[in-house]
Amino acid sequence: MHEPRQRIKETRIGQWLKSKAPHILETVGDVLPDRGALGVLKRIVEKDDKIEQEDRQELLTLIGEIQAIEEEITARWASDAASTSWLARNVRPLIVLVLVAALLLFITLDSLGLDFTVRDAWVSLYEVLTLTAVRGYFTLRSLVDKRPMK
Repeated sequence: MHEPRQRIKETRIGQWLKSKAPHILETVGDVLPDRGALGVLKRIVEKDDKIEQEDRQELLTLIGEIQAIEEEITARWASDAASTSWLARNVRPLIVLVLVAALLLFITLDSLGLDFTVRDAWVSLYEVLTLTAVRGYFTLRSLVDKRPMK
């Protein structure tokens, strides 16, 4: 499953690049693997004559799998946005609202100097949830807002 916000060098694609094309990994290793970065990587690999054809095809297949997963998620979100169900249309905005409100609460509590500690595991989980929800919500909104009107 695709893990959000990893650098390319931390993914299966990065492992492949490390073993088959380390010169490309040096160039794109710190880029986040969103659709745009994967498209750039795909173009670089297609033009690189140092990579064997079989290896090139293996990487292009990995990139295609990740892009297909992202397209499925986007289609699901677009379907929710077009739904007649109030809950289906609003669950993502409500989740984003709750996560951002919780963040503001944490910031306020921290600034008051109260003696409380949040374990690192919860901070990491909150970070992933917030980044995924906010990124997903605003990506969806930009896609839905650009749809042609019927």
